[in-house]
Amino acid sequence: MSERIAHRPHFEAVALLEILMLVAAVAVFTQLRRSTSLAHAASNAQSKPEEIGFYCNLKALTTEERARHKHLTVQLKQATLETKELPDGYGFRLDSAKISLPDLAEWISAERKCCNFFDFELELQRNDGPLWLKLHGKDGVKAFMRQEFGVQ
Repeated sequence: MSERIAHRPHFEAVALLEILMLVAAVAVFTQLRRSTSLAHAASNAQSKPEEIGFYCNLKALTTEERARHKHLTVQLKQATLETKELPDGYGFRLDSAKISLPDLAEWISAERKCCNFFDFELELQRNDGPLWLKLHGKDGVKAFMRQEFGVQ
């Protein structure tokens, strides 16, 4: 019986060592699997071609919001005094007597919801100088703007 007791601590130490090795192996396997998943996701992201084209999300605005946006678009066109071609878009010099800043901000907010591929820039020059709305985007955005907004 004393022989059995003497071997028991050794047996427990070996069992504990085996458990630790098993836990370490599971941890390494989990990390390896996670790394492989991340590498696979990164590979898919790199191989996925960038979407070409510009599409308006017609469901981004409610019927009421769309009607208001259409009204503001007409107001914006009527307020346009000058159109300037930019390297990556167009700039519109606006008559601030024909469109207010809150209306312009509302138009931008709605346009941003349905056409999220635009970068918007407002320029208000000192001493009641010109008000500019500039729309920028990736290659091809100018062709889209010419078609959708009737920019010449």
